[in-house]
Amino acid sequence: MTKNKITFAIDCDEVLRALLSNMVSLYNKEFKDNLTYDDITDFVVDNSFPRIKSETGMTGSQWFFQKHSTELFLESEALPKIKEAIDILKEYGDVIIVTYQKSYKNKKDTLEWLEKHDIIPNGICFLKDKTLLHPTYFVDDNDWNFEGCNAKYGVIIDAPYNKNISLEELKVKSNCEKIMRYPSLYDFAINISGKQQ
Repeated sequence: MTKNKITFAIDCDEVLRALLSNMVSLYNKEFKDNLTYDDITDFVVDNSFPRIKSETGMTGSQWFFQKHSTELFLESEALPKIKEAIDILKEYGDVIIVTYQKSYKNKKDTLEWLEKHDIIPNGICFLKDKTLLHPTYFVDDNDWNFEGCNAKYGVIIDAPYNKNISLEELKVKSNCEKIMRYPSLYDFAINISGKQQ
């Protein structure tokens, strides 16, 4: 990357990939429940899906990310217009997909998922501690990833578990000059480009 070039560090799950909707669907099918996407007010799976532990003895993380890993990471739908969003952002700088996947299998499925949906970033980074990055824009859906964030600007993508997060409080916890909220990556890309929807 060239010095002073704009960089977009973009999370994968719930920014590009509709992982949570797929999680809800898998859970409802297995446990004969009727949870909705909007019911998930905490992205910590053991908190949002407590029946998994009580009925299987597995943690929510084990049940989803090990037992159902391929169904989740490879078969989840793409969120609307993400290819268009990535292509727009690549006109303005480097797009780096930054995601934390627990296992090699999850990483492999994520790479295949990106290829399947024709998402071609400038790079991909599997990283748990996203504060190691220093991009121009950091785009994520989970508020905890903004704590200590070293991006110039933060962009939080709407999700039911972050709707009550104060952008001002989030900015204080980060090193960002400003944190913005958008309904989707596409909305953010359109705003960056100044194009009409």
